[in-house]
Amino acid sequence: MVGAAMTKSYVKAMFREIGRSKARFLSIMLIIFLGVAFYTGIRATGPDMLQAADDYYATQKLASNSVQSTAGLTKQDLAVLHQHRSQIAYQAVKYLDINQLNNNQTVRVAEVPAKQRVNRLTVVSGHLPRKANEIVLDQQARTLQPHLKLGSTYKIATTAKLNRSFNRRTFTVVGFVNSPRYIEKTTRGVTTVGKGTLDYFALVKPGTLTQKVASRIDVQFKNLAAVAPYSATYKHRQRVNTAKLKSWLKPQAAKRQAQLQRQARAQLAPQVRRVSQLSQQLPANSPILIKAQAQIKQAQTKIAAIGQPTYFYTGRSANPGYSEYHENTQRVVALSTVFPLFFIAIAALICLTTMTRMVTELRIQMGTLKALGYSNLAIGSEFMLYGGLASLLGTLLGVGFGVNFFPRFIAQAYGSMYNLPAINVQYLWTDILIALVIALACTMGSAAIVLRVDLHSTPATLMQPKAPKAGKTLWLEHWHGLWRRLSFNHKVTLRNLFRYKQRLLMTVLGIAGCMAMMITGFGLKDSIGDISVKQFNQLWHYDAIVVRNGTQTTQQRRALHRQSLYKNDLVLKQSQVTVERAGVANQTATLSVPQRPQQLKKFVVLRNRQSHHAYTLNGQGAIIDEKLAKLYDVKVGDQLPLKLGDHAIKHVRVAAIAENYVNHFIYLSPQAYHHIFGQHPVYNGNLVQFKHHGQTAQNQFASDLLKTKGMLNVSLLSTEKKNNFQMLDTMDLVVVIFVVAAGALALVVLYNLTNINVSERIRELSTIKVLGFYDSEVTMYIFRENLILTVMGIFFGCFMGDWLHSYILNTAEIDSLMFSPDIHPVSYGYSALLTLAFSLLVMWLMHRKLKRINMLDALKSVD
Repeated sequence: MVGAAMTKSYVKAMFREIGRSKARFLSIMLIIFLGVAFYTGIRATGPDMLQAADDYYATQKLASNSVQSTAGLTKQDLAVLHQHRSQIAYQAVKYLDINQLNNNQTVRVAEVPAKQRVNRLTVVSGHLPRKANEIVLDQQARTLQPHLKLGSTYKIATTAKLNRSFNRRTFTVVGFVNSPRYIEKTTRGVTTVGKGTLDYFALVKPGTLTQKVASRIDVQFKNLAAVAPYSATYKHRQRVNTAKLKSWLKPQAAKRQAQLQRQARAQLAPQVRRVSQLSQQLPANSPILIKAQAQIKQAQTKIAAIGQPTYFYTGRSANPGYSEYHENTQRVVALSTVFPLFFIAIAALICLTTMTRMVTELRIQMGTLKALGYSNLAIGSEFMLYGGLASLLGTLLGVGFGVNFFPRFIAQAYGSMYNLPAINVQYLWTDILIALVIALACTMGSAAIVLRVDLHSTPATLMQPKAPKAGKTLWLEHWHGLWRRLSFNHKVTLRNLFRYKQRLLMTVLGIAGCMAMMITGFGLKDSIGDISVKQFNQLWHYDAIVVRNGTQTTQQRRALHRQSLYKNDLVLKQSQVTVERAGVANQTATLSVPQRPQQLKKFVVLRNRQSHHAYTLNGQGAIIDEKLAKLYDVKVGDQLPLKLGDHAIKHVRVAAIAENYVNHFIYLSPQAYHHIFGQHPVYNGNLVQFKHHGQTAQNQFASDLLKTKGMLNVSLLSTEKKNNFQMLDTMDLVVVIFVVAAGALALVVLYNLTNINVSERIRELSTIKVLGFYDSEVTMYIFRENLILTVMGIFFGCFMGDWLHSYILNTAEIDSLMFSPDIHPVSYGYSALLTLAFSLLVMWLMHRKLKRINMLDALKSVD
């Protein structure tokens, strides 16, 4: 009698089984590989991207706060911050925004601080300026002006007034740099000069600009050095730090006011003395003296009217690209919560089927070992070792491939948008351990479930082949009219399908799962791609937003109407409001009040997303966007809490919920605005339509208009659309990964299930081959079943895909964005065609295998 311990021969037998069934072992390993690679790789992508940003911000010492003032920032402001140097690092920056008249590009010319304490520059090529005639340019300048190279001459050519703000205007280009303030490659923020948006920045030596005060002070709080950006801890400390910074500089406003008044009085003093001298020389009623005294009095009134300057405090979120990068990583993180788990669940399902087949195949061997005295533990250990080894190898290979490939591929896709270094992959051991446990449960757990009956059977029972499953009358057979018309082959196909219900269920579920993932992948592409098309082509029918400092003047109206691009405009009030409610993150929305509400439909389509029923503004309430309604869980007739500037929170009745995808919008009629806020709206903006859409002409439109007094900003929708499409195109590459991975899994699933089907029925197939069936007829015998199961899987996969797509959209959306929930019909078609193509490929491989069947070996009796 052999003891329970495994002998050397038994171990050899186990490895011999692996060699004998290489296809099955490799298929299990490949399924585990795909599942683990996808799970660990996608799960690691978001953290890897965030870590890359964290490292970059820390290395370049990105400022956590910036301070600006309407009167500039002085040495006294810096002295206040110097008192708190134990808590902060800071540096003052002088800059001037200009519009280059020779190419209509808007440039921020800044002086490089002597010592870069914060916002350290990354030199891409060349070096920082060492002499007064040297200049370095933003890397983006090289993209916009390819002729600019190291050694090129760079000339500042702007208006005569701004030209006088420079001590030197001709420079030699000695370097190209990136700044951590602008991690996005194209966007450089807004300005009140030119077309309203900056194209790039240029850096010169200190002393180049004539201005005496600093334009901005950048501050880095030391208590944030070890805190991860974007984290809740960072946001909390940032709020505390900003409040602290405000309290430090609060007294400076009154001091700066007094300083400005003193400077103005000092400038006026010589004139006062001259007038005083005149009063002694001329009669009191002299016209010259009266005029001079009036001028002095007027100047003194202006000096007395000099108010306290306003200090502005901004955080990193004001930097172009900073918040957007986080939003993009959060989309990847959101996708990684569900999709990989669904993926690995399909892998587990197929492993269960494969291990079930293996146990069935080795029944006789199990009976023999049991008769020889091997314990149940020793017999079961072969299957555990087989499955465990496949899982372990699949997991090791999957982790190695997934963690190194997926994050790098996705980060590289986003790399086209951001000035960030390549990511360093990190192994998230918690996720790897979860993947290993799931992989082992897929194989060893499946084996344990299947073995629980066979291990308790007697050796005699096990040494007999398992009796084929008895056929049963199908419900179709009761439909005599149809059943009689079916051919023999079709009847056999239908009976075989419903005879092996477990196989039918597993195959349909496996194919449906893969089909669902492909639909979700294509659907995400549709949902993402539709955002820009629907928002910019269907809902918004204007080309620019003009913002003024108050009600439109005759001069401003004429300046707008005489533009060659001008076609039509809508006068409206636009301002930013905050929607506040406990338990929901505050949202910023654009409040729009058209002067003529009946004209709004020519510029903005307000409609129901599903029925396309159009809405019109009336005095009964606000029309809000769908995403805002979803975030605050409000319906038509509910109240939405709004905060406009320093006003108290007002509650606005929701009159309608309109289709919208980008940002938040609230529309009110003038009557509704007056009723809610108790004052008439100041119409400070225009929505403008153009006659045509050339980018150069649009930039010129913005540049010309901003020269008019009182014009603050011109935003071109073409710029926003371009940035939007670039972001969404990047997401498309991420979607491609999901589609390819789902397709690979579908191929492996179909191959594995078909291989099991053929292996289970090898005697049956050999029998019909002996009876004279041709090779093609034997293949069709199996293929008809596969085709029906594939079609069934495709059918149910459509419903599963709809659910999975909807679920992922809800988790992947950010607060300021709503995906289009529709999947294009063609996406279902692509997914179905791919699944059918994989099915055909698998059957071609099976056809080659079936041709090589040794009929005699397969038909040998095992009794």
